[in-house]
Amino acid sequence: MKKIIVASTVSLALFSQLASANAIRGEVAAESNRNGPHLGILKGGYEFDTDYGQFGFDVEAKSRLGGKPYGENQHESGLHEATFAADYTYKFGNAYVQPRVEYTRNVANDANTGKFALKGGYNFDNGIFVAARYRYEDTQNNGFSKTELGDVKTNRTDLTAGWAGDIVGVSFNYINKDANAEHQTNNLKINELETKIFLTNLGSYQPYVQYTQKNFDSTGYNSTPLKDDSQIKLGVSMKF
Repeated sequence: MKKIIVASTVSLALFSQLASANAIRGEVAAESNRNGPHLGILKGGYEFDTDYGQFGFDVEAKSRLGGKPYGENQHESGLHEATFAADYTYKFGNAYVQPRVEYTRNVANDANTGKFALKGGYNFDNGIFVAARYRYEDTQNNGFSKTELGDVKTNRTDLTAGWAGDIVGVSFNYINKDANAEHQTNNLKINELETKIFLTNLGSYQPYVQYTQKNFDSTGYNSTPLKDDSQIKLGVSMKF
């Protein structure tokens, strides 16, 4: 993992010499899931200005680092999942609107997901920021979930508020998911809350720690309450 972090940081620094007005963006992180696997995350992309806004794209890979073992029906693989994404940001003063498309290949579960999102936000001059996002997800399950769930359609909503100061910042992101599975009568309803603390005084680097409370006031496809879960994530976002 240390080699991956060093290599990605050096690569981003070298590529940044080619980007003057535009920017290389990336992220290195590790997440620990209480009721799931621990994952390492490596993300890199590029963004550039156009006549009407800013176009960006990125690639993200998640690899298994340990934690809860995979089930017997899951595929044992070093690569847990990979995501390819593109977005376009329209800016109107302090406000912005951002459509984004993503494709995720989950190797462990043998599933493919297309994601279509629209995000809007506003950054106040005093450091306070707010945002809202809606994302539609269409998952095709080809592995063990194909018989149990079939294809799954998910409506996800994010509501974000935070503050970024000269040294540190904090944000809160409320997530609501409503999923309809092809072979299930009831919907899966999930609520999560992400709390993130990040540093703002390190130039191109933004280290952060994030804690997510999962499955509060949530119900499964059988309408029974879901077991509480949580996740801790440590990472560094970069833009050069």
